[in-house]
Amino acid sequence: MIIGICEDQQEVRTDLKKKIERNSYGCSFEIYEFRSGEEMLDSSIKFDLLFLDIELAGTVTGLEVAQELQRRFLDLIIVFVSGYTQYVSSAFRLNTFQFLLKPIDDKVFQEEFARCIRHYRTGHDMFRVFQNGEVIELKMRDIVYIESDKRKIIIHLRGGKQYEMYGKISEQEEELSVHHFIRIHKSYLVNCRYIKKLTDETVWLIGISKEDSVVLPLSRRCKEKAKEQYHMYFFEV
Repeated sequence: MIIGICEDQQEVRTDLKKKIERNSYGCSFEIYEFRSGEEMLDSSIKFDLLFLDIELAGTVTGLEVAQELQRRFLDLIIVFVSGYTQYVSSAFRLNTFQFLLKPIDDKVFQEEFARCIRHYRTGHDMFRVFQNGEVIELKMRDIVYIESDKRKIIIHLRGGKQYEMYGKISEQEEELSVHHFIRIHKSYLVNCRYIKKLTDETVWLIGISKEDSVVLPLSRRCKEKAKEQYHMYFFEV
């Protein structure tokens, strides 16, 4: 797991690094430190998790850094670290995972870092497709939705690629529920991370095509549970 710390105060960077190393949860880390937003944006490193101050030395703010890196890395987990509560609202307008107030309490950090690790692991688990005697491993986070077609299931990936294999969608439903897939119809399981809009009759998904959304039916039978599961996902993430 690659972690970036962008903070202009050396003592805060050191403290964050020590907190991370004390709470590894069985993960191995590469930790990179940056003193300014410009320095971080000049890096070519693909971060998985970022601890980011908002008021930084230089002309680029932490909010601007977050916006640019989210554009580069869709799955980036961002935790803002600041001594100023007035930035909370601005931070959560972005796809922010958490906002930690300085000085950072050890127990709070431990709990929130554990959540970051769980979120990261969920997104990096693999889905195995059995095809013509071959096993193909796909990242769970790359699957937009799964479709049932008679005795086959079709796995629709981000970008539009598809895989098919024999199986039942009901068998996949229980296994994939821990990865935030929800049943919206007898024929569809969708990944919550790609839901753009959920109405009483349809679910709009992004990720398949840059230009268009995919619109799938939301059945009466699945509607209440699907909405409840999506709201739980939305507030957790």
